[in-house]
Amino acid sequence: MFFILSKILSFLVDPFIWVIIIFSISLLLKKIYKRKYYFLFGFFLLILFSNSFFYSLINSKWDIKSGEFEEYYDYGILMGGMIGLNSTSDNIQFLKNNDRLLNTIELYKRGKIKNILITGASGSLTSNMKESQLIKNFLLRIGIPKTKIIIEDKSMNTHENAIYCQKVINQLHPDNNVRCLAITSSYHMRRTIGCFDKTNIKVDPYVKTPSIKHFDLEKIIVPQSHILFKWKILLHEIIGYLTYKVIGYI
Repeated sequence: MFFILSKILSFLVDPFIWVIIIFSISLLLKKIYKRKYYFLFGFFLLILFSNSFFYSLINSKWDIKSGEFEEYYDYGILMGGMIGLNSTSDNIQFLKNNDRLLNTIELYKRGKIKNILITGASGSLTSNMKESQLIKNFLLRIGIPKTKIIIEDKSMNTHENAIYCQKVINQLHPDNNVRCLAITSSYHMRRTIGCFDKTNIKVDPYVKTPSIKHFDLEKIIVPQSHILFKWKILLHEIIGYLTYKVIGYI
């Protein structure tokens, strides 16, 4: 039930949906002066949530920054949710948040993580896809040894990611004497760390953040349509984090 509710919530937190609903109301109202107010409110929301500067300001407050790293980690825990539902072993459709996969590959090649633990099934109500298995196949094709890749393909959300990863690592290391690095996209890191803090596995966050900030007048003045989609993701994470906190997942 919680999984279904989370999918409904993902739809409801989309600012673009809010704008469409408000514009629709402005067309359906009989009183002209009320139409004008709803139209202006919808237009205001459209401008606000397509403003890159405003989004960057709020997002910077939400992101978790990486702390000091150990010399190496026994496991890099790669969170799922980065490939399309129609992906197959021969044709993986990567989403825009595949930075978590690229970061994992880089960390392994640099010797910062000894093993890669991939966590996640499909995270969908309608798909039986095993994302972790598809990602494993991809890593094998680019030359990462099979002995260095571990998967868990049962988890459907971030809470279950942490629970099932705990089971995997506890089976491999009953003494829990391991160093783990959580690798995911920046917007998802706060919820990830919160869930793992509820387990007996200590993980450090790995997030890449820009080191230099440039003043861009265009981002302040010109609306950006793609920012609307970023808001949907960010609001989904914020509400998801608060929901997890209320029910005790973090």
